[in-house]
Amino acid sequence: MNFKDYLKSLGISDNQHLIIHSSYKKIKAEFNPVSPEEVIDELKNLVTKSGSIVFPTFTYCFKKSSCDYEIFDRANSKSKVGLISETFRLSRDVIRTSSPTHSFALWGKITEDINETNSPESPLGKESVLEWLTNTLNSFVLMLGTNFSSLTYGHYLEVAAKVPWYDYSPWGYMNVLPIGVSIEGEQQLKEIPGCAKSFINFEKYLLEKNLIRQHNFGQLSSYFISIGLLYQEGLNYFKENYKELLCPAGTCPACDSRRRKFL
Repeated sequence: MNFKDYLKSLGISDNQHLIIHSSYKKIKAEFNPVSPEEVIDELKNLVTKSGSIVFPTFTYCFKKSSCDYEIFDRANSKSKVGLISETFRLSRDVIRTSSPTHSFALWGKITEDINETNSPESPLGKESVLEWLTNTLNSFVLMLGTNFSSLTYGHYLEVAAKVPWYDYSPWGYMNVLPIGVSIEGEQQLKEIPGCAKSFINFEKYLLEKNLIRQHNFGQLSSYFISIGLLYQEGLNYFKENYKELLCPAGTCPACDSRRRKFL
């Protein structure tokens, strides 16, 4: 099976709107010598411009009280969330949003509604790319070699479900302030995404209820999940099981700060 056929077997086709999380290392292990550029070309060819492709290109350019922080440059700041993400950012007809902390690279239909200036006070909440996907039919999360610890959409669910800490920053121990910094200036942020490691408990819940399926091909495990399903199931899960979204006590300073304040 080649990589294109693999994507087809997952259900990828035209008119879909995809947000993608990927591990190039795991893709390459099964489809060597496929390059990051070839991965992107196959995705574009299948989805076509009647659909959309979205990659997180996060840089986490927060202001810090310690004054040692990076300044976001939309054109030049490299994505810190993977090689394919960075390669996609630089590929043809892709635009990048302007959030200093949580920018996205966009291609296709979505660029008719969201442009480079998008930089909401809630980077992954209201008025964000994730809200557009939530409100757009035929939207999906595609995970290639990753699990729910990289599920960006989980942060949208935290805000939508108003978990106790949805507007609380857990990064004080790293001197992080609720301010994004770019070459355009500073931006006060309303909600700051926290630790996502325990989103895997939401993953286990969906698997146990047979609501999602893990597709395994050699060393490569993938998910192709409707955002409508994630939203519907996630709202209830996050409201009722928010304690399960925290890492075990003593293992994560960010989650421990949430636990001390809210539990």
